[in-house]
Amino acid sequence: MKKICYLIVFTMLILSGCSESFLDTQPEDALAPGIFFKTPADIKTGLVAVYKPLQTIYNQGGVLTIVENMSDDGTQPFAVSAFNNFYKDNTNSAVAMWTNYYKMIVNANNIIDIIDKFVPKTDADAALVKAYRGEACFLRAFAYFNLVRLYGDVPKVVKPFTDPNTAFGVGRTPVSNLYSEVIIPDLESAIADCYKKGDAAITSEGARVTKGTALTILAEVYLTLHDNTNAAATLKRLIVDKEGGTYTLMSDYAKIWLPANKFNTESIFEVNFNVAAGFPSYYFRNMSSVGPNVYKVTTSSCQYAGCKNLMDEFVAYQDWKRYDVSLDSGWHAMNNLITPIPLKNMPPLDVATLKNYNNVGTDYNFMISRYADALLMYAEALMTTDPGTAVTYINQVRARVNMAPIAVGDLNIDRILHERRMELTFEGHRYFDLVRTGKAIEYISSDLMSNVDYEKRIFRSEPIPEYQLILPIPVTEIEKDQTLTQNPGY
Repeated sequence: MKKICYLIVFTMLILSGCSESFLDTQPEDALAPGIFFKTPADIKTGLVAVYKPLQTIYNQGGVLTIVENMSDDGTQPFAVSAFNNFYKDNTNSAVAMWTNYYKMIVNANNIIDIIDKFVPKTDADAALVKAYRGEACFLRAFAYFNLVRLYGDVPKVVKPFTDPNTAFGVGRTPVSNLYSEVIIPDLESAIADCYKKGDAAITSEGARVTKGTALTILAEVYLTLHDNTNAAATLKRLIVDKEGGTYTLMSDYAKIWLPANKFNTESIFEVNFNVAAGFPSYYFRNMSSVGPNVYKVTTSSCQYAGCKNLMDEFVAYQDWKRYDVSLDSGWHAMNNLITPIPLKNMPPLDVATLKNYNNVGTDYNFMISRYADALLMYAEALMTTDPGTAVTYINQVRARVNMAPIAVGDLNIDRILHERRMELTFEGHRYFDLVRTGKAIEYISSDLMSNVDYEKRIFRSEPIPEYQLILPIPVTEIEKDQTLTQNPGY
């Protein structure tokens, strides 16, 4: 809870690079809430502090490094990673993730409290501030959703701390309570209060949370809770009723992530990066060790590569369009082995281009949620009650990449997981998909216990223990606050 203590005031009032008008200014000094937050514009500036940690979380070495290495899509190339082979101990707690998600939560608590005390002077002011509150509620819910999926029970903090000493002694709140008392109510508030995609008020501010964003994540929450009925009802509001605005699939799968197509018709929620504004993405530095050898990316941190079985699945199903966009492979000169290279959110793989980006970064956004993800979740939610309709949503996604339609008889949870894997490779969904469907131990253990021929080794001799599916609570937090207990097994 270290960060909770000193992030009570808005020390993160940094205007980041989102769309051309939202979050595009240079950093401001921290300002006392009682003095500064007097207008909707002031509140909007404070809201930026809630968004800001996303640019760290979805950057080089961020949450994707953890969840891709723990999935069967990614691996740390030519090295042993406790996250990848599931021999984690209590030192493998991804402290930065804990810290950054709690930054979001504390800042959300503060701005929500400020908004609740704010007296608007006009109806227009009231409408603006209502939307800002919805966005803050969403961001708090989103942070908690990822925390409970990564760590299990975590401290419930929903009020500002006026005294830093009261930041301790909160203890761990059961996951079920966090869903029912924070995550779901906050998402419902965001649905009620946020603007829709396409509303004039956010035309040039595509990085902002919308009703559609909140509907999508609420549906994912319900799927995670195995409540397919509510998941389907929520996705109907998004896809059929268009309550969150109008979303459509981009016609060309290869162009979804290009900087020229930021906030496109498929985008539901994305983190914006802007080199000119001083907030670049260094995601490409995650590139495996082929980067320094082939593409002269001397800043490459070799965070993760693709898995051999992922390449094999693309090939076995002849899913060539998505394969070409998702993966490349290259020869590693030092050990004479081939390594798969993740392509999504990467600049073009040529020496001249990557060398230019080596130190300055890129404008590639990270798309957390997109319409294809929502369509596939809707198919999953409808799979047992209306399989005929379910396959139509899968086939919409497959048609874009020239894949033949599937039949109702092909539909089961393994097929859903296959379709999501092929469509959403390296977008941060695979590990969470496997855990919530109860398939993580089966799928990932099978991968780790099989010979990985391009690395010439087997990672495990026995299945993953169930306790390894969540991370240990950071030891530094437990040392400061004795009400925080460690997860079993660690």
